Amino acid sequence: MDISVTLFGGLRHFLPAGSSFNKCKIDIDEGSTLEALLQKIPVPSDKPYMVILNDEKVASDKFADITVESEDEVVLLPPIKGG
Repeated sequence: MDISVTLFGGLRHFLPAGSSFNKCKIDIDEGSTLEALLQKIPVPSDKPYMVILNDEKVASDKFADITVESEDEVVLLPPIKGG
């Protein structure tokens, strides 16, 4: 099944080839966890980011407990800096 994934800011450089600007579809087996999906996105472990699943922030300690569905939308946001 395909999951819609959007990466913002500098994270979009880690999208798979053929992605459009900052969005892609990632193919994953039915019943897979959010953690399994995130492992398919090659963001280095030293790059911090926040995960939003269907407009809800997800704590990193819950990634392995959440099963993704085909209609889910996943967003990765880097830390926001202002000034």
